[in-house]
Amino acid sequence: MTKSRTYKNILHITSTDLRGAGNAAAALNTVMNVRGYHSKLVVVFKTKNDPDIIGFIKPINRRIKILLDEIILIFHKIQTYMKAGKTDPDYYFYNLDERKSNFSAKSVLRKIDFRPDAIFIHWVSNFINTATINELSKLTQAKMYWVMVDNAPITGGCHYPWTCKGYTTDCNDCPALLTASKKYIAQRNFRLKKENFPADMQVLTFSSTDKLRAEKCNFYINRKASLIFLPINETVFRPIPKMQARKDLDLPLDKKIIFFAATDVNERRKGFAELQKALELFARKLQTAGEQITDYLLVTAGKKIPVSNSFNSVPMIYLGYLSEQDMVKAFNAATLFVCPTLEDSGPGILGQAMLCGVPTVAFATGSAVDMIQTGQTGYLAELGDSADLADGIDFIIHRNPDEYARMSVECRDTGMSTCSFEAVGERLDKLLYENEK
Repeated sequence: MTKSRTYKNILHITSTDLRGAGNAAAALNTVMNVRGYHSKLVVVFKTKNDPDIIGFIKPINRRIKILLDEIILIFHKIQTYMKAGKTDPDYYFYNLDERKSNFSAKSVLRKIDFRPDAIFIHWVSNFINTATINELSKLTQAKMYWVMVDNAPITGGCHYPWTCKGYTTDCNDCPALLTASKKYIAQRNFRLKKENFPADMQVLTFSSTDKLRAEKCNFYINRKASLIFLPINETVFRPIPKMQARKDLDLPLDKKIIFFAATDVNERRKGFAELQKALELFARKLQTAGEQITDYLLVTAGKKIPVSNSFNSVPMIYLGYLSEQDMVKAFNAATLFVCPTLEDSGPGILGQAMLCGVPTVAFATGSAVDMIQTGQTGYLAELGDSADLADGIDFIIHRNPDEYARMSVECRDTGMSTCSFEAVGERLDKLLYENEK
């Protein structure tokens, strides 16, 4: 195919280079630079030691930035209550006023020394709004993409709509806004977003479930969204010898290990309550079958996870918050990874598990629908069904060595073909040059 236009200069825009959203944007920026593009990421606060990330605020100490993020989060919660009244926290209604943009399009463009050929919008809450995005499109004539790190791009303010279908109409009577007199906010935000959403901007998603949502959005309907997956570095997340991984983490060599990790289990969407029930049911299965529960071990990692040496009758070891290197070891030390997430646009941790060759049990939502095939790469449980999740854990745990080895290879192959830097890079190349003659 003859290319009539060259896409060399790429601009990514996101609010932060921290947490899941920031890491996703930084990873996509890295992928594009690795593939030979001239790509820069503009953020409000820069914390990563990456010359291709540009901050409005000069680089500050990462610990200070994390503390500042916590302070800002508290401020936003207070601001949300003052402006929107009481909200349901499960919906993460952060986008309070679509009329407001904290930075102008021209100020964003002044941070870079080139005219972008393509612009990728990521998580931009409390940074810019769709009017600013529209202005960026007009000023640059760049090819425009909005990466759905969550569902904020297609809603009137919430980041996770759960079963709400308000985005298919006009976000009237928003369930996230519990104060009746404030219900209008979501509908107003949605209307403004519809008015300002660039006509030629394409939505990119990390899962087929989000792709379906985007294509049903009232102001995006009859337009095509594209699935690209959240990029994971396949040279970092890779299979390593299981016994060595266990030795490095001081884990027992003779037990079957169930691994679970989450940033904050107090978030309902992480499915911690469903996991607790599933493990209790799994323990009953073992007892009924006459198996020793002491032959099994639950290993957990992350923040704000209840620390106990027993977890619903399954012995437990809590590893705390792990570095990237130790996360690779934890995946490889495990017999299986369990991901009880109920609502997510990823999560990226699924791709990490796949690339490490670890069979995974997860609910049917987000990228689990795309990566997990029961019996091949793990077990896909019915969404929210703890009994089915327990069946999945039991299913993987009791595969014979040959079956398990085949699953492990299939996991790595699936990760390489979906979320590896190479696979995502190829998808981005195709996106940039599709429809070009």
